[in-house]
Amino acid sequence: MEKVKILGIAGSPRKNGNTTKMVEGALQGAMSVSGVETDLYELAGKKIGYCVSCYKCVEKGECVIKDDLQDIVKRYMEADGIIWGAPVYHMSIPASMKAVFDRMGCSVVSHYAGRGKDVPRLGKACGVLTNGYHRYGGQDFALNFMMNSCVLMNGVVVSGDKNTGSYVGAAACTGSPDLESKDVILKDEEGMRCAESVGRRVAEMARIIKVGISTLKNELPAEYFYTWEEV
Repeated sequence: MEKVKILGIAGSPRKNGNTTKMVEGALQGAMSVSGVETDLYELAGKKIGYCVSCYKCVEKGECVIKDDLQDIVKRYMEADGIIWGAPVYHMSIPASMKAVFDRMGCSVVSHYAGRGKDVPRLGKACGVLTNGYHRYGGQDFALNFMMNSCVLMNGVVVSGDKNTGSYVGAAACTGSPDLESKDVILKDEEGMRCAESVGRRVAEMARIIKVGISTLKNELPAEYFYTWEEV
């Protein structure tokens, strides 16, 4: 069978920090499933502008702000499964990651609407991860925001295994006297175990979806088969 691609997006402004470690753990879980290849993408160091509500994407079929978003969108569209990871910022996610969700949604819709096509039924398997300074430091709010964004993009959100404590995603705690530590999250064995479980479930569901779409290809509408490059 053709391999599935799982893209892990670490949404922290800190390069190779705790969020990246958590996403890497999830990708390791994904790799435990046969027929899977993975890709890690860090938002840290990338130039991501925020949506200015200019509506040029509606007119031109693409976002007119030229920065690193174009690379993210291409990788996103090519992936069969997405793992979103974010630290808790003010009971939500970092501004740069919010900008990705805002602009990517508009970019994808406009890309196809400008070609007279309906919104793509992407059916991507999605998993969400987060970490906060305290055990109950807003992780639920961050997870909820990311899950809603995945559903809005026609994604299929999965949980991890219930026996690991992963009910809706994976949440970890980075509480430490050393605020600048970039790997203290590894001490939260339960949180990392949940992340690995989410990654494995995303990979499993991505394979199920891909096989299902392939099997039903003669019965499904074209919206399930869009590619980013088509004109």
